[in-house]
Amino acid sequence: MSDLGAEDLEAEALRLVESMGRPVRRVRPRLARGLREGEDLEVGTPAGGVMAWRIGQGPATLMVHGWEDDNALWSPLIDAMTENLRACVAFDLPGHGWSPAETCSIADAGQAALAVAEAFGPIDSIVGHSFGCPSAIWALAHGLEVQRAVMIASPVPRSQARSGWNLDDWKSHQISQGEDPAVVERAMAIIAERPPRNDRDYDVEAVLPTMTAKALIVHSMDDDACPFANSQRMAELWPGAELVALDGLGHRLVAQDDDVVARIAEFVEGFG
Repeated sequence: MSDLGAEDLEAEALRLVESMGRPVRRVRPRLARGLREGEDLEVGTPAGGVMAWRIGQGPATLMVHGWEDDNALWSPLIDAMTENLRACVAFDLPGHGWSPAETCSIADAGQAALAVAEAFGPIDSIVGHSFGCPSAIWALAHGLEVQRAVMIASPVPRSQARSGWNLDDWKSHQISQGEDPAVVERAMAIIAERPPRNDRDYDVEAVLPTMTAKALIVHSMDDDACPFANSQRMAELWPGAELVALDGLGHRLVAQDDDVVARIAEFVEGFG
């Protein structure tokens, strides 16, 4: 039995439901060193405002970071590209970094990529890491046109069903974190009452064969966050894609490794 009244119980349950799509931000937002002299702009998206930056003139590479990361992931790549006089556009996803928007689904992130590309174009290439890969693919499937795309440590398409997280696990976790069991039960009822939410708004395996951009797919085989098999399957489905298999770089370092950065910089310039 909860000590909360009916109105307070409903409000607390709604708060808990909304928190499900809200990433945990860093205590202090970061800014990639190469963006400090760039142009900045808060771009409006359906999910709310996102902060974006552009450095350099001419066609640019749009960079899409992963879940609970931010624009600072791209510091080494931005440095390498600006040395080659390549323009770069980076932004913080909704619910991340400097962006005031609070929640983030794949569709939210994809719509943000589209909005940033429109505000800071022309864009001729895109680079995504982790959650940024399906977000970038969402944007490509919904109108973003680029010549070259780089997908790093992708979580999609999954070659195996992901076991682990489900509503029962979520319920147990929330109660273990001190949430009122009655609030958790009401939150689960609210979730059950709502229509299913398809974050991606598309079937990745159906979309990949329609991609027209030349693709470079990079993945470290020791990645314990996103299985290497995801990128293997992506390379099979994306016409003409090149798969670069590495080892010893894990999930995040692979996007900042010197050799990987150099390979990406060459690729977006049309070498390879």
